[in-house]
Amino acid sequence: MAKPKPNNADVLVGLGERIRKLRKKRGWTQEIMAEKIGMDRSFIADLERGKRNITILNLVVLAQGFGTSLSQLLSRL
Repeated sequence: MAKPKPNNADVLVGLGERIRKLRKKRGWTQEIMAEKIGMDRSFIADLERGKRNITILNLVVLAQGFGTSLSQLLSRL
């Protein structure tokens, strides 16, 4: 039997939770993270709330900023 397709909103919320967890694990505020990876703080806030759909290029920047692979960042969303 095929695995059910995830709801788009669920994926965005799950990614946002992952980003928040990784940021807090490093002790970063949204402002510090924004400065380190070159993204706007409000964009990061929207990502963490699951309100933004992020491009693959920005996902790569996030993964690099966290020192992880893209596959690890997206694993089990």
